[in-house]
Formats: sequence, C-alpha cells, structure tokens
Amino acid sequence: MSADPVTMFVISAAKTLYDIKESKKQAKAEQARYQDRIQRIAEVARQEEEDRRDNLKMAQAHNLAIQAGSGFSIDSRSFLNIQDQQYYKAEKDIATIRLNMTSDINEQSLNAQIAKSQRKKEQFGGWASIASAGYEYKAKKDQYS
Repeated sequence: MSADPVTMFVISAAKTLYDIKESKKQAKAEQARYQDRIQRIAEVARQEEEDRRDNLKMAQAHNLAIQAGSGFSIDSRSFLNIQDQQYYKAEKDIATIRLNMTSDINEQSLNAQIAKSQRKKEQFGGWASIASAGYEYKAKKDQYS
C-alpha cells in the first residue's frame, strides 16, 4: 500500500516547513548567544582595564610613600623615571587588553556571520526541496493521467 503523490507532497512539504521554522528559531538563538558572548568579552576587558589602572594608582602611591619615607626629593629624576615607567607599562598592558578584546570580538562576529549564512543556506535548501517535491508531484500526476 503506497500513498498517492499528493499525500506524499503534503507530508514532505509540511515536514520541510517545520524544519525551516525551527531553523529560523535556532538562528535567532545563535545570534543572541553570539551577542551575549561579545558583551561578556567587552565587560571582562573593561574590568581588566580598570583593574590595571587601579594597580597603577596603587603602585604609584606606594612609590610616593617610599620616597617620602626615604627623605629624598619627590622631584628626583630617578623617582620620576620610576613613576613614568610604571605608567608606560600600564598603558602597554591596557593596549594589549584592548587588542585582545577586539580580536575576540572580531572572532565572535565572524562566527556569528558564518552561523547566520549556514542557517540561510538550510532555509533556502528547504524551500528548494519543497519546490522540487512540487515539480516531482506534478510529473507523477501527469504520468498517471
């Protein structure tokens, strides 16, 4: 006992439409997940940057306390050089944090674009499958007529 072409077409089309609908839901969920990851990456980088700036302030304050306790002038060249070197090192660290954040965000954005493209390909394939099944149904109908 076999089903007629019309029944097979309707079943096939209904299943494919369901698959397309599910693919659209998955695409939205994936894009939301990628956006969440991007926001987390930016937040972690911002926190690391703030921590590094706090460490710089603490180190410079510590250096001032040591300098004041030693009895030397705060305007001494070696002391100013130490403070400047800490500042430059902190700026370099912050630049590295920002570079890493940008790299991670770019990677996530690229992955999001790839996932979106794959979902669109799945959906297009579903529509093409429905069209193909319709054409096949018409050919079988013409054959039986």
